[in-house]
Amino acid sequence: MIKTISYLGLGTMGSGMASNLLKAGYELTVWNRSAEKCEPFTRKGARVAGTPADAVHDAELVMYSLSTDQAVEEVVFGTKGILRGIKEGQIAMDMSTVLPATSLRQQEAYAKHGVDFLDAPVFGSKKESADAKLWIMAAGNKAIFKKVKPVLEHLGQTVHYFGKNGNAAAMKLVGNLIVALEMEALAEGLVLAQKAGLDLNTVMEVLKVADFRSPLIASNGQNILKRNFSTSFALKLMLKDAGLIEKFAESLQSPVPGLRVAEKNLESAVALGFGKENASALIKALEKEAGVEVKARRVNE
Repeated sequence: MIKTISYLGLGTMGSGMASNLLKAGYELTVWNRSAEKCEPFTRKGARVAGTPADAVHDAELVMYSLSTDQAVEEVVFGTKGILRGIKEGQIAMDMSTVLPATSLRQQEAYAKHGVDFLDAPVFGSKKESADAKLWIMAAGNKAIFKKVKPVLEHLGQTVHYFGKNGNAAAMKLVGNLIVALEMEALAEGLVLAQKAGLDLNTVMEVLKVADFRSPLIASNGQNILKRNFSTSFALKLMLKDAGLIEKFAESLQSPVPGLRVAEKNLESAVALGFGKENASALIKALEKEAGVEVKARRVNE
């Protein structure tokens, strides 16, 4: 049974997961590029490490969630990276959204150190991470997956095994392709409804019950009507993921024409200065083009 864990990367997703590991009673070491994010974990009893190499000492399981493939490159392979401190018999798990090729490169490097590796990205955003309600995918050696599954069950509502390394990373990109297209469809639909003069509250009532309903459309649509773009999943990160999806799809010669439409609007919204807002701020690029603002009417209007 795993007792000691290191968690690296305390951003929107990592901070929620690290908090839930502490709640579950694991001995936790944390590291983050900006050290101030470690302070709340120190008060809860976690050890804070100065470098990724230092963070992994004596941990049975090393987990990390980082924003980009480049960040993974630095934290894992850098001069003070995980590979400088990790030892034979430990387990490493990358929970970031990265290319499958990045996962496979990590697996190869860890294997040279006698370390088992899983790619284990997640679906969900800030709330699901904080509430331990993520949907988790994992790929790698099945015996190692079974060993870490009890840990993952403290973080998510479901855990899915995808076989060989790289497959969970691939599934994450498949899922994020669908997310990007849903967000694009929602944005286009609400702008069209606004231009048509429809009551947007009634529009949302239909979107919540019709056979094409989804939790993502319901929650993001309602927040758009309230002009609430507080960040659960940043627009700039969705744009980053769109680039990964396009690169992955091209490597397999798999067509993604709808993604290119969404990517263009994501680029426009980031260029307008909305990159740090929620991904639903994608709609702002379409609003500018249409000359409208999608907003629910007040009751007395």
